[in-house]
Amino acid sequence: MPTPRFSVIVPAYNLEHLLPRCLDSLLAQTLPDWECVVVDDGSADGTGGVCDAYAAKDPRFVVLHQANGGVSSARNAGIRAARAEDLLFLDGDDALEPFALEWLAARRAQWPGDLIGFHMRSDRDAPDDPAAAGDPRSYTAAQKQAYMAGNFGSNVTIKLFSAAVIREGGVAFDPALARGEDQDFCFRYLDAFFALRPGAAVRQYELHLYVVYADNGAGRASSQKVAAHAIDWDPEASRGYAARLMDEYAGLLASMGGWEGYTPKERLYMAHQYARRFAFAVWAARQLGEALPRGFWGGGAVGDLVAAMGRYRLYCAYYWPLRLGWKGLIAAVYQSDESESKRLYWKVFLIGDLLLGRRWNRL
Repeated sequence: MPTPRFSVIVPAYNLEHLLPRCLDSLLAQTLPDWECVVVDDGSADGTGGVCDAYAAKDPRFVVLHQANGGVSSARNAGIRAARAEDLLFLDGDDALEPFALEWLAARRAQWPGDLIGFHMRSDRDAPDDPAAAGDPRSYTAAQKQAYMAGNFGSNVTIKLFSAAVIREGGVAFDPALARGEDQDFCFRYLDAFFALRPGAAVRQYELHLYVVYADNGAGRASSQKVAAHAIDWDPEASRGYAARLMDEYAGLLASMGGWEGYTPKERLYMAHQYARRFAFAVWAARQLGEALPRGFWGGGAVGDLVAAMGRYRLYCAYYWPLRLGWKGLIAAVYQSDESESKRLYWKVFLIGDLLLGRRWNRL
């Protein structure tokens, strides 16, 4: 068979009733030159039968059945089986806009060596007009960290990946990670991407090509109550983390010309991400008995972050604890957030939001 223009990798686990919507969105594509590698990851329901039924009626569907190994294992299997140069990851309970692949083919012709990024929307929002898509936001190798700090950098389902970069860079998902596998893969990919193509760039478009449904599996899972658990961390790797984070934060701002170099959406996401990471630095230092480095508070890194949050009215649960410098509360809120019990986290969030009159942008 000729090499397809795109390979769309779909991991599926116990999605018997939701998977047809996902696969139908590929059948509806205005560009027909694609293959879909759908990986049945040891499903206990009728998901495997759904996969086989689609493959029986359309040879563009390639089905892999494997023992349950998790989403990372399923995606890695899909990568190995994919034949196209351009790869997309699509979760089995989501969908692509009908014009997505045709639009991406045109962008790839325009930017042949670059990483193409786009956005996702809820099924409750109206679809975009692809003809109205503006110019992309560009990120160079020096701005890699700034791209990853945005609200799109860590998501694998809203990027057009190069199979050559994945293959030559030895990039793969880590099945050992219980969480954060998307972010880990994206960091690995960007490292390989800029090492192999130092003059290339990330081209991030505002167009929404990926559709997330309110009834998808992730939504059901996230609505379940989760008990608190111990934080999975590496104490030795975390020694001196606060100082390294301060350097990273300073370099990230310098690469974008300060906070003004970010869009309002990017500022909100970045503020939350770095507030959380500074909170981890405080938590880890307490666990290790380390002193926080000079310049951490006040006029230093945390002080700069808190000032920017105030200047742009960016709010999250860490704002007040960091602003007040209450190390015990910072560590306790992080513990609540990271262990997923969330009770203290949301209590602090609501109280702090009320103190600000509920007028700030919240994440």
